[in-house]
Amino acid sequence: MKINGVELEDLDLLDLEVAERFEKGLKKIEDISSKVQGMSATESIKTQCNAVFSIFNDLFGEGTDKKVFGNKVNLLTCLKAFAELVDYSKKPNEEIIKLTQKYSPNRATRRKKK
Repeated sequence: MKINGVELEDLDLLDLEVAERFEKGLKKIEDISSKVQGMSATESIKTQCNAVFSIFNDLFGEGTDKKVFGNKVNLLTCLKAFAELVDYSKKPNEEIIKLTQKYSPNRATRRKKK
C-alpha cells in the first residue's frame, strides 16, 4: 500500500490483531475533535497530527510516522494520509461482500427459477 507517496506493507485488516489495532486507532481519532476544541491553532495541529502519527506507528511499527511524514507536522498532509488509510481499510469489506453475495439466499432463489 502507498500512503503519502511512501510504500508501506499491506495490512491484513481481516486479521483479528490488526483489526483491533486499527479500531483502537480510529477511536483515538474520534475523540480528538472534542479534545481540540478551545485549543490554539498550533496546539490543535500538534494534537491531531500526533494522533495520526500514533496510528501509523501502532499499525506499521515505531518510526513509521517519520518514514511517511518526515520531520513535518502538517495537518493537511496528516489528514490526507489518514484518509488514504481509511480508504484502504474498506477494500477487504468489499471483497467479503462479493463473496457473501455469491452464496446469498437471493442468488439461490434466482437459480431455482431458471
